[in-house]
Order: sequence, then structure tokens, then C-alpha cells
Amino acid sequence: MKKFLLGAFVSAFLFACNNDNKEDKTASTDATSSPATETKATNGGFELLPMSDADIVKNSTAAFAKGDIDGFSANFDDNVMARWSSGDSLAGKKAVQDYYKGRWALIDSFNYSDQILLPVNMLTEQTKYAPIGKWVLAWSFAHVKYKNGKKIDFWIHTANHLNDAGKIDFIAQYLDRGQIMAASKGIK
Repeated sequence: MKKFLLGAFVSAFLFACNNDNKEDKTASTDATSSPATETKATNGGFELLPMSDADIVKNSTAAFAKGDIDGFSANFDDNVMARWSSGDSLAGKKAVQDYYKGRWALIDSFNYSDQILLPVNMLTEQTKYAPIGKWVLAWSFAHVKYKNGKKIDFWIHTANHLNDAGKIDFIAQYLDRGQIMAASKGIK
């Protein structure tokens, strides 16, 4: 009787495992095909790009951290538009370079840590502010020491759009400019 019960238990267990396995395979197949289709339909359509497509932003921020504004802007389109979350903006590569050269004149040292880069290709336009094409989203933790000795740490989020020529033509930067302006106040 014990052998019979053991055999029945093992058979039931194997049968149950076999059914679960079939259901898992079906669920797995549905899960991998359905969300991709659903994502394009519900999110306006996008695709993740290889990390190498983020190198343009990675190199730009590395140059900025060294105070190399020409290197920072080397891959900017001549008509780049830079916007801050506060609503301020700059139009044109020269205006962006001049602004950041002026800001760097106040800085003693600057570095980034904890940088996250996400290159995506928007396949359909969602708003006039997010056109189709390649975007590199970047999150970085900035550490700044000003010439007056004040130090601040803050998160920066940037959304960088690349034009068909592979140049950055739009930058939206989200940060707290208030603490930056307060920390650098009075430096000449």
C-alpha cells in the first residue's frame, strides 16, 4: 500500500509539474510578445538603443567635469537649444559655450558620480517637446566646490536629443538652480 501511495504521489507530482511547465511556457511566450506590442501602442512607440549610443553624452559630461567647455560642446549642433526646468533657455552653440565658460570661472572643482545613461529611439512624436529620433537621458550626481569655498551636491537630469547628423540639438536640464546661484553668489 505504501508503494502504491508513493507511486500515486510521485505521478501526481510529475503530472502537476508537467502542467505547470506548459502553462509557464505559454505565459512566458505571451509575456514576451504581448508587452512589446502593447508598449509601442500605449507609449507612443520607442525602442532601447545600444549603450554605445550614449557615448556622445558620456563624453560631453566627462569634458564638462574637467572644465573643457569646447570638448563639452564639441558634438552640439550650431543651433542647439538648451532649456532648464526653471524655463530659462539658451539658443545656439556659442551662447551655450559662453554661459558655461562664465559658470566655470566660478568653480574650483567639479565632478560627477553615479551617472546613469539611457539611450532610446522615439518612434512616434508624443509632444512638440519630445520629437521622434534618438534621445539620451542622463542622471548624474554632481559635486561642486566654488572658489568661495562653498560646496554643494545635487542631482542633474538631462534629456538630450540627437539630430540626423548625430549632433545634440536639444538639451533639457532639470536641476535646482536656486542652490547653485546661492552657492556661487558674490564670486567674481
